[in-house]
Amino acid sequence: MNAVLKTARRMRLASLLAVPVALSLATVAAPAVASPNAVAVQAADCSSLRTLGTKGKAAKAKPARSARQLAAAGCTGPRGSQGPRGPKGDRGPAGPAGPCIDLAVVAGVATGSEYSAALTRGKAFVGYRPSSTGAYIWRDLTGSTTPGYPRNACGVAVKLDSGRVYVKVLTTAGDVYETSCSAPALACTLGWAAVVRP
Repeated sequence: MNAVLKTARRMRLASLLAVPVALSLATVAAPAVASPNAVAVQAADCSSLRTLGTKGKAAKAKPARSARQLAAAGCTGPRGSQGPRGPKGDRGPAGPAGPCIDLAVVAGVATGSEYSAALTRGKAFVGYRPSSTGAYIWRDLTGSTTPGYPRNACGVAVKLDSGRVYVKVLTTAGDVYETSCSAPALACTLGWAAVVRP
């Protein structure tokens, strides 16, 4: 083969290789110069790939592209079906109890007199006043003379019966405790006793 034919053959091979290389470079460089609508166009293309067959026919004629084909095209596959529901998690710790404040009042024997039971600041008190406008005398029912007071008391009630004033508290756990004092002196020397819970 003479030198002229060799040179012509080399030029022909070079021209054939130049076309794929140019196309590859154009494909790589395309994202850098893509228009602002490139993302929307890609989303539309991916949508068509999911619904059309491999040869562009309707999905009824041929199945949609496989997940591998979609991934190769830069598209996400169809969303899978929802899995079974997981087991129920453990119950979280109980939060701090809110402030429990309560007041109960009952009429005394003397006209205008009254007894009250108050629950505030985590303590229970019993009070007496001889008239509707008189000053109250309060006794703390959470001290050493009335042991057994439940620290989670959240409701209070009061009752007058046979010369004694009874005070009951309801706890956040649903338990009921009771104590009593003499009336009207409010000598409180009995401890708290549990009552059958409701």
